[in-house]
Amino acid sequence: MEAETKPSQKSEPLLPPNSCNDGRDFLLHLEAYLARRDGVDKLLKIARYAAKIAIASSLPSQTLTPRLKSFESSVGLSRKAFRLGKFVQDVNALRDAAGRPTSYVDFLLSAAAYGGEGVYYFLEQVVWLSKVGILSPELARSCQTVSAWAELIGYVGSITLKVKEVRKIRSTIESRRRIAEYRDGDDVEISKLRHKLLLKQLSLVQDLADGLMVFGDVRDGKGFLTDPLLMASAGMLSALISTHKNWTSC
Repeated sequence: MEAETKPSQKSEPLLPPNSCNDGRDFLLHLEAYLARRDGVDKLLKIARYAAKIAIASSLPSQTLTPRLKSFESSVGLSRKAFRLGKFVQDVNALRDAAGRPTSYVDFLLSAAAYGGEGVYYFLEQVVWLSKVGILSPELARSCQTVSAWAELIGYVGSITLKVKEVRKIRSTIESRRRIAEYRDGDDVEISKLRHKLLLKQLSLVQDLADGLMVFGDVRDGKGFLTDPLLMASAGMLSALISTHKNWTSC
């Protein structure tokens, strides 16, 4: 499952509210967005899960369904190619986490988050090479199992860290709000922190949606919470959130 790349595991840009409406020309903004690897990847993700939702809903005709399945498979393979070398960002993030003063528990969670995602992205390169015929198809099946478990471990670490971060930001907002009561006017920092909290909450929802899809991969589509329409809807939710975050930060 090509769940979100989790820019979520990195700090969300601390932008003021409505910064995406900064008066820039739309086409120039779109050009900047499409120049990013993640920008194109998220548009492909929206297209893929739109096709998955259509297939799972059984609405397309018998003629259209095979075409949608072929399209979905092709887009999925294209997204794997876009991730070539992406595991390097997790290696750097893990090095950065190791260099920061933090608690032992937080370091272990960071190691799980970045390490799990890094292993997933690295193995996805092997899967891609197998699917395009360079490596043995049997190797792809083995790597997909390992990468799914690594990705699941990554999401457990990432979600736990973000829950802690959300609580910390909320606590900071409450503290600043109490201080602001003794001042005249609004505290600009509170507005920025609320925006940061919103981004972190969206990132948490994205990780939960992606984690649900990975859980379905680990269970091989069997059992509780693995309904195809539910999985496709979770993928679409994740794609829309990550598209919004990439759009506002470019």
